Amino acid sequence: MPRGKSSNPSTSSRGQSSSQMSHSSQASSSSQSQSQAHKVVAIMDQSELKRKVDELVQFLLVMDQKKIPIKKADINKTVMKEHSKGLPAVMKIAADHLQKVFGIEIVELQDKLKGSYILINKMKDPTHLAWNDADNAKTGLLVVVLSIIFMSGNVVQDGELWHSLRGFGVNPDQHHETFGDVKKLVMQEFVKQAYLETTRVPNSDPSVYEVRWGQRAMHETSKKDILKFVCLLYKMEPAQWASQYQDAMEEEETARNAAAGSV
Repeated sequence: MPRGKSSNPSTSSRGQSSSQMSHSSQASSSSQSQSQAHKVVAIMDQSELKRKVDELVQFLLVMDQKKIPIKKADINKTVMKEHSKGLPAVMKIAADHLQKVFGIEIVELQDKLKGSYILINKMKDPTHLAWNDADNAKTGLLVVVLSIIFMSGNVVQDGELWHSLRGFGVNPDQHHETFGDVKKLVMQEFVKQAYLETTRVPNSDPSVYEVRWGQRAMHETSKKDILKFVCLLYKMEPAQWASQYQDAMEEEETARNAAAGSV
């Protein structure tokens, strides 16, 4: 087995120290934000607080119809206004309401989408992503795209994706009577909605993009459910896809451990 390169102990130590300081700083900032939010809410009239919570719930539900991540800045501008510093506390109340009344979970996105929220209604199977009836055809295409990515090792280049879609009778180079511009739907709309993420391959000319699951897809479905869909499609058992089956089981175990740790 090849040996990895050894690291400089002092460099490693400084890196760990820097990382610990970063996490500590983030935790401290979050704590201060929560504390400040509670202070703002504490001095609000109860009727005003209830109105803000109701407005936030309505705003989130309406904005979620577009399936585009909802920016914190837009929430503050439209709903919270002069009470913007109280958003974390008001959001928690709104989240509890959405969970109890609608069974919907509010998720704050991370990385390059940090500062945005999505609403998640956990689906029971991979063919019920959060779309309305009019978009069922797009739902089917999205599930197929997620399946291609997963079965390709969790990342696929755009050229390979288009080739695979042709095998499903969808030609990305031609206008589709249902999907319209397929490449625009996949590479722009699905990406904007955080179902997919794309990364340009460095120095590629013409440009080549790698396509992965986006954060919304990770929250709305699972590798296990997508593998079940693939197995139904090809009339096979999950264990017959050894690598994907192991990947799905590892994801499920990680999610189970995370849930147990949050209790």
